[in-house]
Amino acid sequence: MVGVACDYTSPLQGIARYVKTSHQIGCRGVACRGNELFGAAETVAKQVDATVLVMGLDQTIEAETRDRVGLLLPGLQQELVARVARASRGPVILVIMSGGPVDITFAVNDPKISAILWVGYPGQAGGTAIADVIFGQTNPGKTVPHLFFLGFILHMVGIYMNWCLFCRRKITHDMVPRRVFG
Repeated sequence: MVGVACDYTSPLQGIARYVKTSHQIGCRGVACRGNELFGAAETVAKQVDATVLVMGLDQTIEAETRDRVGLLLPGLQQELVARVARASRGPVILVIMSGGPVDITFAVNDPKISAILWVGYPGQAGGTAIADVIFGQTNPGKTVPHLFFLGFILHMVGIYMNWCLFCRRKITHDMVPRRVFG
């Protein structure tokens, strides 16, 4: 049975081990159905030297028996990322937490976003691991379990994703990988 880790380290706690932090929630939950907190997040981004946005999915969105309806970040997360990145006075690091692929083309094409980390569901010491990567204490090895394509097409290596209609295409010569596996 899966439970709550007894000594979980959040990304905020991990980063706080290196630097003084300012924290502002931008969405109420992963579904991110409202933008009422966006202004406060933009205000903090204008005041700090660097911004780390932790976005993504959880098991209310994707799970073994729960198919996703698309590959984009849920709700208004993409809008939050764009607005906070635009407001930020310093570099922006986007951390994506998800078990499966997410189309982050919008972020790759945003000149304000300096780095993107896909961390999966990082587990009990995940916050420490994320901070160690951000602050250069470790190199994750540059390996990801997905091919990241331009546009809406993502393809897990060796598996055709049958859970969404637009993912059933085979890889063809017109699909240019954004980040190559391995």
